[in-house]
Amino acid sequence: MPNLKLGGVEDGVVHATRGRSAGTWSRTRGFEPMGSVPGSDTVARLLDRPAIGGLLGRVTGVVTTTNLWPIGGDRLLATVGGELFLSTDRGRSWRLVRQLPESSGPMGVLPTAVCRHEGRVYLAEYPLGDETARVAVSDDGRQWSTHVSRPDVRHFHGLFHDPYTGSLWGTTGDTDDQSAIGRFVDGEFRPVGRGSQTWRAVGLAFTPESVLWGMDCAYAPRIEILRLSREDIPSPSADRPVDQPVPEAVATVDAPVFYAETVRSDGTTWVVFSTASTTGTDSTGPEDGRADSRPVRVIAASERSGYERWHQLVVRERAPTLGTVMPRIPTANAYAFLASTARGELLINPFNTRRNGGEILVRRPSSFGDAPRLSAEVDAVR
Repeated sequence: MPNLKLGGVEDGVVHATRGRSAGTWSRTRGFEPMGSVPGSDTVARLLDRPAIGGLLGRVTGVVTTTNLWPIGGDRLLATVGGELFLSTDRGRSWRLVRQLPESSGPMGVLPTAVCRHEGRVYLAEYPLGDETARVAVSDDGRQWSTHVSRPDVRHFHGLFHDPYTGSLWGTTGDTDDQSAIGRFVDGEFRPVGRGSQTWRAVGLAFTPESVLWGMDCAYAPRIEILRLSREDIPSPSADRPVDQPVPEAVATVDAPVFYAETVRSDGTTWVVFSTASTTGTDSTGPEDGRADSRPVRVIAASERSGYERWHQLVVRERAPTLGTVMPRIPTANAYAFLASTARGELLINPFNTRRNGGEILVRRPSSFGDAPRLSAEVDAVR
């Protein structure tokens, strides 16, 4: 059976997928499917078959093929391979609304690709080939147009609404020159910083005082969690060029950082990141930049420590596969997808891990401070 994969949370409802089945999840009822995202992607259809998906999982690990996002009311968006689908009845039925770039991966885009901002829906495309990187926009999820095109980056990793300034932010990759974190202003993507792996990120976390992210880079000598004070962020209307701000490293980790979440509870803001267990060689890095298989970690720090004292909420090893002992067989990455509820609970979804793979774990911020500190080799920077 395919792993359960966390989608978005809206109005107290947790949306999730299992293979191409879309539905809801709760602690009492578990996963309740509503319908199946159609899709013409052959790989996704094969993986949905228990015999084939189970066999491939033992050889390469579990492969993600579907993303799911609530976008208001009864509307849901989903991607499978190079296709974007819309449901207007909470997942019971679907219609194809956009073709993604031909070189898009098995799940089309990253889970961070969709953002609702000022009444519109934005989608960050994720080509892996030579297509131009684009962000698309829609008023209703049916009709889409290009909002921004950037031929100078490989693709957009994610889009994020800053609740404190009302700005729309984005992240790009993957080479030094292609890596940037910035905002969308007057129909343009304007980097706040770019030009090195420091600015290669997937998810962003926003707090009243700063913006935080982790480096999405497996081969850097130091993989850092970084904090940029809002006082150092140039005004969106500032004349260019401006001096590029210098973020502060507040922690180091041992694997690339993918997903981020901000949880507020009892007057305290917590920032949460998850690392990914990646294998193989990054095609945009050095030839000898092969990633070692590290555990998936979920770490958290609060404003009370200035986001400098990090606790490990979850540590999970990658699920064992034939590919881990036979280097020529490709292996799937392992992740921990993140979301939060209106009650301030953190949802953690380990995926392709030895323990809890395909489960949704619930953690309350009141327990974060009791979790062990990061181990010595990945401890916070002093």
